[in-house]
Amino acid sequence: MANSKTSYINRRSILKSGVAASAALAAPTFFVGKAHADNEVLRVGIIPAYSFGIYWLVQDQGFASGVEMEFSVFPSGPPAIEAMVGGSVDTITVGSVPPLAAMYRQIADFREISVCGDASGLFTIVGKPGLESLADLEGMRIAVTSGSNFDFFLGVALENEGLSEMPLTRINMEPIDAQAALIAGAVDATVPLATSRQLIFDRLPGASLLADGSQMPLEARPSIMDVFMSIQDTVDAKQEAFVEVVRAFHRDGVGMLREDNAAVVERMIAWQESVGRAGVTAEEVEPLLNGYFYFDSDEIKDVYASGALQNAVSVQAEFLVANERIGGMPDLDALISDQIVAQI
Repeated sequence: MANSKTSYINRRSILKSGVAASAALAAPTFFVGKAHADNEVLRVGIIPAYSFGIYWLVQDQGFASGVEMEFSVFPSGPPAIEAMVGGSVDTITVGSVPPLAAMYRQIADFREISVCGDASGLFTIVGKPGLESLADLEGMRIAVTSGSNFDFFLGVALENEGLSEMPLTRINMEPIDAQAALIAGAVDATVPLATSRQLIFDRLPGASLLADGSQMPLEARPSIMDVFMSIQDTVDAKQEAFVEVVRAFHRDGVGMLREDNAAVVERMIAWQESVGRAGVTAEEVEPLLNGYFYFDSDEIKDVYASGALQNAVSVQAEFLVANERIGGMPDLDALISDQIVAQI
């Protein structure tokens, strides 16, 4: 699946115009939960996608007894990983592609300790007005975060259409910046965040939906697991807190999602407003929230025991190697750890 005819340019040339600084699309950098002195604090780096928001729901509803989560918001996986390595957060919610590159480079002793949800049905490719198919992207500029789940989805979508060798230019940009660039006409297409892609259609009438993960046949759809991860030393040091919040996610958070979905939709509206995306409605939130497949306690244990997570990330790692994002396969046996899931 190597894209030998794909060229790459840095985002800096696109950002010179200030396009990506659009305040309407900018995400906040930090918010925290309400602290209680008796609780152990777990500092969580979070990306504003709804599967990750279930951890915010756990905090919001008080499901994790004895644990207080403090949340820092990141636009994508790579900066969240950097923050965790730097020690400003204990754990992060992240797509499963960025940890593979980091694990290969042996930046730290990373561990994927749980799965938030399978997000494959939520990924899309959006193009400028006038484009009708992925084949129309030949020779064009696509803004996508390099070595990310977005990049992986783009590669699979092109391969499914027999377009892996089609010449095009990938521009390495964060999703929010990429959306602003597409709206401003600085790029021709992007793979946007599901939670904010409606902004593209609102501000760029005629924008085209070129690929939709929810419409792909299941056998052709990439499995894109959103994961909860940390570093082994931190997992050992805060094991009890991790067990409590992971248990609460899969038992109480997923339970509430299935039993009182409307209430969770309302809380996700509040969460999105708290991270700077004011104005979302239940009609906008509900299909995105429920577009994931979430795992309850028994199901998440089976994900690890059956090797489902290992198989999914193995396919992604092979994609990264084939497309020369990393120089070889990371140690998946070390990365995927059931140390926490086995105890919930």
